[in-house]
Amino acid sequence: MQYLVIGIILILALFAIRISSKHGIPALLLFIVLGMGFGLLGLSFDDYEFADGLATVALMVIMFYGGFGTNWKMAKPVAKEAIVLSSLGVVTTALLTGLFCRFVLGFSMLEGMLVGSIVGSTDYASVSNILRSKNLNLKYNTASLLELESGSNDPTAYTMTMVFLSVILGSNMSVPVLVLSQVALGLLVGFVLAFLFGEFLKRYNLKEDGLSAVMMAAMMLVTFAAASLIGGNGYLALYILGISLGNMEFRGKRDIVFSLTAFRKSCRLPCSLCWVC
Repeated sequence: MQYLVIGIILILALFAIRISSKHGIPALLLFIVLGMGFGLLGLSFDDYEFADGLATVALMVIMFYGGFGTNWKMAKPVAKEAIVLSSLGVVTTALLTGLFCRFVLGFSMLEGMLVGSIVGSTDYASVSNILRSKNLNLKYNTASLLELESGSNDPTAYTMTMVFLSVILGSNMSVPVLVLSQVALGLLVGFVLAFLFGEFLKRYNLKEDGLSAVMMAAMMLVTFAAASLIGGNGYLALYILGISLGNMEFRGKRDIVFSLTAFRKSCRLPCSLCWVC
């Protein structure tokens, strides 16, 4: 029975994507409505560990490929603005949301800031989907800025979420130390493993064996786990790994993401950041 329900949900999700592309309705909004509809029908889901694991893997893929598809030469002119937006912008959004939750919804300030931290980042998949579906080519490098910012702000939101969770749960670790360790260790692991994996990919040709994608998945898992184990931000490490490898030449690079021919026939994204074509 559960497989039947899963199949129906996937089919309805495909229709939701079609409706979103045709009428300009945000796909995520349709997914929320779809989930609420199944809830009203009595379908319950309370396996939070499974949901957390699935969401973690999905965000890992989004963060890595967000960096992997970034052309640093094209993104560099807006890197400064993107960094400010993906850090101070997320903090400001989280603060405003926290104040709203405190004074309007009656939450405590810490609980409000936790909610603000969770919703403070821009969703990369949503931004890319909007740019793709509307064939937007914005002026003044705005498309590049939006894509780079939306792909790099999740580590900030994740760090803030960890900070406020730790404070609420009564952790004895200093907040500045926690923030510094998340950022510094995440950057360190990302750059070190990017160098090591990059040298490996340059020396060994995995394309002939069809193992490039498998190797890339393994590198993602190792990078995220290594950063998390030592107290760093795994998502930040993944993003650094993606940018580093995405702007590096090695055999089988394009096969890791998608077929070049299929992409060139179907892509409608602005060419501001992508290196593939």
